[in-house]
Amino acid sequence: MLVRFPRILHEMEIELPAEFLNGTSWSEEELWRLRQRDAWLPSEATRRALLLLTSSSSTASRTPDETVSDSSAFTLPGLMAGEIGQGSGLGGGASLGATEHLGTGDPYRSLLASCYSSEAKADSVRRIVTADDVPQDVSGLRQLLAGNWYRSALDLTHRLLTSCGHGLGKTGQPSARITPYSAQLWLLRFGLLKQTKQYELMEREFAAFSNLDSPDLYFEYFPTLYPNRKGSIIPFSLRLLYAELPRLLDRKSEALDRLYYLSAVVCRLISNLENGYTEDGTVACPSDEYKESSLRLWRRRECRILACCLSIYLSDHDYPSAIDTAELMIEQLRNLNEHQPVYALLGRIYLRFGDLESAQRCFSMALDGLDPNEDYTRSQKRTFEAQILIGQGKFDEAKKLFRGVLENSPSNVTAANNLAVCSLYLGQLEEAISVLEALTTPADPVCGRPILHDVIVANLAVLYEVESDGSAARKLRLLERLAAAPGETVSVSAIKLG
Repeated sequence: MLVRFPRILHEMEIELPAEFLNGTSWSEEELWRLRQRDAWLPSEATRRALLLLTSSSSTASRTPDETVSDSSAFTLPGLMAGEIGQGSGLGGGASLGATEHLGTGDPYRSLLASCYSSEAKADSVRRIVTADDVPQDVSGLRQLLAGNWYRSALDLTHRLLTSCGHGLGKTGQPSARITPYSAQLWLLRFGLLKQTKQYELMEREFAAFSNLDSPDLYFEYFPTLYPNRKGSIIPFSLRLLYAELPRLLDRKSEALDRLYYLSAVVCRLISNLENGYTEDGTVACPSDEYKESSLRLWRRRECRILACCLSIYLSDHDYPSAIDTAELMIEQLRNLNEHQPVYALLGRIYLRFGDLESAQRCFSMALDGLDPNEDYTRSQKRTFEAQILIGQGKFDEAKKLFRGVLENSPSNVTAANNLAVCSLYLGQLEEAISVLEALTTPADPVCGRPILHDVIVANLAVLYEVESDGSAARKLRLLERLAAAPGETVSVSAIKLG
């Protein structure tokens, strides 16, 4: 059994290993499944160290602590900041001895307090769920993540990692030994630091992990503690976050180097599977089902790496590299019949530099094989046609198509945003504003709750600025609407207030 977190952090595959719930007894089927998930190819130096360890006749009789007496040989990470503290005293609630805190508490409340010049009034608008309001365990984390309370979840990861020996000042200490459980907690913490844009702290806390290739980060290093386990204690998603981190700090070339190293390893894993072997190439696949399910997993993971590379190329306006990368993603996903959405993405890339013919071809391929009578297909077809019309400068015709999409799908963020853009180009500023306001304050019960998205909120804030010099008051009302909604769905910086 695996306890999964809500998938609010993009495809992070966060799980709790069952050995911390049900002991360490595994069936053969479970061991193969875990081997799929945990597979990784260490560097040559690390591979030799693991081979030397496993070939030693005396290793089996040693405990993990006896294998290496020098703690410097282990990966021993620790926290580098105290808790955020979400209460009235901003930054309060930090652990004793902390010299730095995570951010300054809830960002909505902080901005409201600044605008009102009143802590009490801010508290009346913004009701915060804190780490103290949930169980101090994994179920509490699940509750906070389900409610999008990212900073409160960070506080709880702080407490849980501290209980695992990874607390403040514990970097390099023997108590900070990585386990499958604490590795998952670190993955969640790093994902939350990325979500809350605390990149410098993320890099400092990653430093103790080095390049994620130490021998003690593989199950084979601890044959007594993890009998019959193979592969990496470090989750794949943690490796991907490590590779992507330099991009967040505007070191894009370094990020690409790390990402393509990951891609090279994953391609070797896929090649081994295609040739009928397990991921590490040591033994034959136990069954065709194992081979196919593992290929699905690793092809999707390869596309996650390529998607990170694609983001970098697009941010640099390197369209040739972006197109090459999107085509690689299509080839990986074609085997899974999951490639068509990437054709839509590729079409939008061609639109960026005015190649309407190639964009149209890609949009057609994105629709290939879909049922033309399905609402989704009709909506996609209209969206693609409207995007081509925008490329031709025909904003009035595009606007009509986007309006039709929005009538059938009132919460369609893409249609609403493009409809607002068309209205703006046509000089219809008030209509552009009303379209985006309808998403953030829906009267239509079909929408249910506000549709909160960084792009929608940021564009609405810009439109307020274009409309008049009195935009601050309208932005404050927008902030109040967002603050009244639970969680931290939108970055408060998108409001451009203060």
